[in-house]
Amino acid sequence: MAWHIMGALRSEKYDKKYSEKEISKRLAPYMLKYKKLLALITIFSLLGALTSIIAPLVMGIGFDELFKGVESQSLDLIILISITYFLLLTFEWIFNYFSQINSSILQANVTYDLRRKLFERINQHELAFFDANKTGKIMSRVSGDTFQLGGVLTSIMDLGSVILRAGLILTTMFFLDWQLTLFSLLIFPFLFLIVFVFRRVFRQYSLLQMRAEATLNAFVEEQISGIQITKSFGQEQNVLQSFEELQNTKVKVNIKQATLFRAVGPLFDLIAAIGLTLILFGGGITITQTPSLLTPGLLYLFITYLRQLFQPLIALSTFYASLQGGFASGERIFSLMDVPVELNEGHLICPPLNGEIEFKDINFGYNLTTSVLKDFNLHIPSGQTLAIVGETGAGKSTITSLLARFYEYNSGEIILNGNLCLKDLDADSLRNQLGYVLQEPFLFSGTIRDNLLLGSPSATENDLQWAIKTVNADSFISMLPKGLDTPIKERGRGLSQGQKQLLSLARILLKDPKILLLDEATASVDAYTEHMIQKALEIVFKDRTTIVIAHRLSTILKADRIIVLDKGQIIDSGTHQELINKPGAYRDLYYTYYAHQGALEELKLKQKEIHILVED
Repeated sequence: MAWHIMGALRSEKYDKKYSEKEISKRLAPYMLKYKKLLALITIFSLLGALTSIIAPLVMGIGFDELFKGVESQSLDLIILISITYFLLLTFEWIFNYFSQINSSILQANVTYDLRRKLFERINQHELAFFDANKTGKIMSRVSGDTFQLGGVLTSIMDLGSVILRAGLILTTMFFLDWQLTLFSLLIFPFLFLIVFVFRRVFRQYSLLQMRAEATLNAFVEEQISGIQITKSFGQEQNVLQSFEELQNTKVKVNIKQATLFRAVGPLFDLIAAIGLTLILFGGGITITQTPSLLTPGLLYLFITYLRQLFQPLIALSTFYASLQGGFASGERIFSLMDVPVELNEGHLICPPLNGEIEFKDINFGYNLTTSVLKDFNLHIPSGQTLAIVGETGAGKSTITSLLARFYEYNSGEIILNGNLCLKDLDADSLRNQLGYVLQEPFLFSGTIRDNLLLGSPSATENDLQWAIKTVNADSFISMLPKGLDTPIKERGRGLSQGQKQLLSLARILLKDPKILLLDEATASVDAYTEHMIQKALEIVFKDRTTIVIAHRLSTILKADRIIVLDKGQIIDSGTHQELINKPGAYRDLYYTYYAHQGALEELKLKQKEIHILVED
């Protein structure tokens, strides 16, 4: 399991580098979609900035009034200034509150749009993409990175508010005393220099942290999925050790990241404190030596305004770390979003299929170095049941995967209805007329009813009852506490392999596809359940073209035609009786594997029937 550890901080093959400008440009349409929210945020930020400037001005006037002497003090004026100052602070809080609320709403909406767009893009990829990329790492980008990038919007809105407030404050300060203002700004270049120096390091460590998190998520997802294998081989301790090593890698990156980020804030504090000290020292001397040039109220105003400038800049260290973290997330999101979809999506809506299929000179390989099908040709008439047999790796499942457009073939043509090119057809409309039954049936979390209606949402109750009775699934469904409304656990856990397969057949029967693809649908069930499935298949096969990939003899005996594949080529073809009566690959397979298996399964079935009679 060392590969988990070695690859923890490694980028994916499809990762790209994006500048801050490019990421901001890509993010802009998602923000501009909500112009009303942006307008509200801008208005409330402006009002909050104005009140934050006016409030200290009122206090400055109050200070000057107090320092004029007791005889000139006006109690009414002091009360008025105090009430005004309180009201201004209250309004400032209200404006800032509504600005932040609208920022949060904007963040939630943009995060939703980003996540939806990314998930939609992922769904467009062919299976080869998922073969090459780990589920857990993709999930981390869909969930964690979109949330992180959405959170940057709040930081950007805060930055806009800071810039707006800073502009108003500086304008007011220049109006009051331009010389003191220029003196106050001497330390700002040092602050911006720190931000510029640490800019790339922030992004780098944010990327490393996200890669470590993604690798850990992928590892956990894989181990939970394969927990039965882990336990059967007694590998719990080894898995735990690998998890600890991955976790340690992530912790080390987090510590380095936190050490860097936390160092910048105090450094900003120190520079800001030096600046305020200089202003206080210089202003104090000016007041004592030349009172006419600087009043206590004016000095208070400058210190207050300068603090208002420093506070956002001090927070800029945290903000900038968050911003770079968001840009790192944006880099990961848009890298995944920009992976080209190799499936050539056709735009022709698939018309009703008659079941005729023809493979013409098809060439295909799962990678550039390996070829699975070579100049493959096959014609399947409408309504025929075709069985495909052959050794592992011969290309049996590849044929059905190409027909369902799970993968894109390299050259040649697949023709339907005699004149429809497969690549010209919209994939979804094509798959609506195909039925695919896998060796490992997949059931989603929900109820049995939800899973049966997956491909036929408009099916009636009578349709459901007909389907489950046809495939003999009603016998076990009627024994469940809530029948069709019984909840199913993740991946159908709690149901036997045979029960899941019967449900998948009922689901296909409801969909009523014109072309049916069975990929070793009975390979993982016992003989009795296989007998039930075979009876169901006799009905399912009627009035449709069927391609059966099977290792079980009983599944292919009644096929109209059997073809034998070897290294992507058809080396034998005919009915069972024709092929068994002549020397060739099929008869060799039959005597080495099928005959023994068939006798064995027949014996098991008889034993099962005897057992049932005894119980009765």
